[in-house]
Formats: sequence, C-alpha cells, structure tokens
Amino acid sequence: IDQRQAKQEQRIDKGIASGALNKREARRLEKQQAVINRAEDKAKADGSVTAQERKRLPKMLNQTSRNIARQKHGPQTAGTGK
Repeated sequence: IDQRQAKQEQRIDKGIASGALNKREARRLEKQQAVINRAEDKAKADGSVTAQERKRLPKMLNQTSRNIARQKHGPQTAGTGK
C-alpha cells in the first residue's frame, strides 16, 4: 500500500509539473491521499489489520488512481466558474 501511495503521489506531482493538473485538482487529489493515509494509520493502530480493512484500502487506492487519471487527462476547470 505504501509503495502504491508513493507512486500515486508522484503521478500527482508530475501532473502539476506538466500542467496537466491545476492547483485545485491537485489539492483535491492530495486530500484523497491524506484520507487513505489516515485510514491506513487507523487500521494499523490496534496492531492488526482486519480482512475488511485489507479490502477497503486497495479500493480507496483504486478510486484515487482513477481520479488522478481523469483529472490529468480531462479538461482544466479551475478559474472558469464551472
């Protein structure tokens, strides 16, 4: 999970650098990454990660990955009032 999160954060950074992501989009994606980090920390807090938590974290990562792709390859909307 940690490797995948790091890779997704790199994708966000590259999107910012290339201009494929604007600041608003990047902020939203970074917030999603933070939610995943908190969920992972909470899952690990009691010393054992349950089967339900093991299923939930990859699903969260999958959704964020799709959102990164959509934002990077979709139209830029910040500043247009839409």
